[in-house]
This record gives sequence, structure tokens and C-alpha cells, in this order.
Amino acid sequence: MAIRDLRDFLAVLDTAGELHRVDAEVDSELEISCITDRQSKLPGGGKALLFQNVKGSSHPVATNLFGSPSRMALALQVEHLSLLSGKMEQLLAAPESAPAPTLVGQAPCQEVIERHPNLGRYPFLKSWPDDGGRFITLPLVFTRDPETSLVNCGMYRVRIFDDGCVGIRWKQGSGGFAHHSKYLAAGLPMPVAIAVGAAPALTLAAMLPLPERLDEVSFAGYLNGTPVAMVPSLGSALQVPAEAELVIEGVIDPGATRYEGAFGNHTGSYDPGEEVPLVRVTCVTRRKDPICPATVVGPPPMEDCYLAKAAERLLLPLLRRQCPEIVDLVMPVEGIFHGCAVISIEKKTAGQGRRVLESLRGEGWLKRGKLLVVVDETRERLTLAHGFWQALNAVRFPADLVVTPDGCLGVDATGKFPEEGGEQKQLLQPDASVSAQVERRWREYGFH
Repeated sequence: MAIRDLRDFLAVLDTAGELHRVDAEVDSELEISCITDRQSKLPGGGKALLFQNVKGSSHPVATNLFGSPSRMALALQVEHLSLLSGKMEQLLAAPESAPAPTLVGQAPCQEVIERHPNLGRYPFLKSWPDDGGRFITLPLVFTRDPETSLVNCGMYRVRIFDDGCVGIRWKQGSGGFAHHSKYLAAGLPMPVAIAVGAAPALTLAAMLPLPERLDEVSFAGYLNGTPVAMVPSLGSALQVPAEAELVIEGVIDPGATRYEGAFGNHTGSYDPGEEVPLVRVTCVTRRKDPICPATVVGPPPMEDCYLAKAAERLLLPLLRRQCPEIVDLVMPVEGIFHGCAVISIEKKTAGQGRRVLESLRGEGWLKRGKLLVVVDETRERLTLAHGFWQALNAVRFPADLVVTPDGCLGVDATGKFPEEGGEQKQLLQPDASVSAQVERRWREYGFH
């Protein structure tokens, strides 16, 4: 059965014993995030949390939903995250298999319409003591290109300023940033819709740097095995997920900005924040009893680490199309998405490791990685331990280091051919006949 919305996912987690309900009263300012942080640091990522009694609000909060490999696999309905690479390969081979969204006339996300928004009634979190305020940390931000009409669904943090204004932080190079730049250049108001609480597949899709030919909503439908239901928003031509918990509609007037304030980040320190586009909220639509999902960002391990592991498996096929010699990659959780990656390649020619580094630095989703390490392919699936072991034994300092002007480091830790100044090394391999004998007699030794 497809997981169509947040409630389906919570039911799946509950059945799997992965959901913990908190009945005690908790505060959305600092307390929920503190509980979530502590839970996410437990072995295996702790439990998904549903806070049912939030101080000052009648709406529950759900956190740490994706905070373990098992919950991430449940969210995407696969036995293991490694299977996601095969699913992406199949989609790239047949892009038409991504189902277009279906348009509906009535939707749960519009059961209640608030023409006079009061965002203070919703328990969006303040996670860290010196945060500038409350943020929506799992928003699905929908925008439309004013020239091509193509739609983008991205995940950009949203700062709650007051009952009727929010700010959106999108990074340069993102779809939302590109759309806003065009509206700004044309001097036009920009419609925006911010959905909160949707199917897990759409939440993940909004985080991914997908190829232009793959829109996020269709991709989510492919992952989910069924098209995503969408409904027209009330104030613009944008469409929003019909099964969302709530939707904030608004407009960015040309040039309107406001300072968002500090935000506690995965670096373990505060991002000082910046001037961000200011959204004038025109209405809020919601379910009668919305649940507000949130993620807490901070020092790993936290929920975003496991979202990144799913992204790793989904985006590997894209890297292989960029550099066909790539065999595998592994991203340590401490890197959070693209901060660090170890990439194994099938090396056939001199200089190939460095050329892969140059290609990855030039384009694609790893180009901003602070540390990229290229190693030779392994017999088994690449692991972080094996990758670094191999790198430390193969790298020549400083010849194999590539430092970019913006301070990012690339390491060509592949074995070097004679024309690269290397020497032929004989790799350790057990005697084949003895290995076969040991395999045959394994139980005889008392092992099982």
C-alpha cells in the first residue's frame, strides 16, 4: 500500500513499533527540540516522536520521523536503502515511468480556510536558545517560473515573523532562488505556497537536486508507486499536495526582505542568518486537526543524516552518468548530505582519479563538498572504514591533493600507474585452494 500522507506514515511507524507518543505537556520553544535531540542520539536513532499535548496549541507535533535507517526504509517502502539505486536507474532509463500528479477538486488540506491568518496558533519550533525565532523546518515550498511556468518544490527553511509574515531562505542555485530572481527582475509579485506535512516520498524529493527533466512531484509519485494528488491553491495558479496537513499561501512583493535571525545548524554552531525574501501571507488552509511535522537540525547524528543516506543511494546513478567510471560512494553522516564523500572508481588510465575530481567539482550535487576522496573500486560494497583505509595507504602528500579557491579539498587516493610515478603493487589475496578448503570445512571447525 502506498503511503499517501503523513498519517499513513505514522500508522506504518506505529505498527512497526517505531513511534513513541508523548502525552505530557511540552513546550514548542526549546523543550520539544531538546527531547528530540536526546532521542536522536540514542543507538539506532531512537524513536519517532508524536507530541500530543503542546503548550499553547491544540495541534500535535511529530519529530524524528526519518531518524533511523529502518524508518527511512519504511518511509520509501523498500527493504533496504541500497535498493534505491536500482529504482533510480530504472527511472533514468525510462523517465516516462514517473507518474504525473493527479488534480483533484476537493482536498483534506482545504477542510478549513483561514482568510485572516494566525500563524501563532501553530506549534512551529524554536530549537536552540539563540535562534532568531520559530522556524518551519520541513516545509515544501512551491514556486512557479514566470517565463516557463515550470514548478519547483524545494525544502527551504521558513522563519515565522508574526501571524501574517514569514521569510524563506533559499540558496543561490536552487529552483526557488532562480524563480524569485526572475520575478524580481520583472518587478512582479511572486506567489508562494508552503505545504507542511505530506507523504515521505515528497518530503525527500523536495530535498534532492534532481535533473531538470524530473520534477519533484512526479518523482515522489514514482517512489511511492502512485501519483501524488494535487489541488489548486486558493490565491494563485500554484497547486499544492491535497493530503498536506496545512498550506500557507502568500506573495513576495518585489524587493521585500527581512532579516531572519540566527539558526542553529548541523555544524554545531549558529548560522547568523541573512536578509530573506518576505512572504505576505494571504491565507492558511488546513485539515480540521493538522499535525505539524518538524525536524531538529544540530550536531549529528540527527534525522537529516538518514535522509542523506537515502539521498546517497538515489543520487549515485546520477553521478555514474556524469562519470561512468564511478562504482560506488559513501557519505559519512558527519558530512550531512554533500559535505564529504568517498567515491570509488574503476580506474583504467593515468590521471583518471584527478579527472573525476575535476568533473565532480565542476558540476552536479557534490560540487560544494568540502572533502571529496576518490579511491579504487573494492570487491565488496564500499564502506567508510575501507575507503579511508585505502585512501591513507594510497595518497601521496601533497601531490595528490587538489585545493579549490573556495577552500574545498579533493584527494586522488587511487593507486598510481607507473606513468603517474607509482609502482606496481601485489595485492594480498588468500590462496584459492586453501580458501575453498576452509569454506568446505567451516562447520567442522565449530563455526556456524
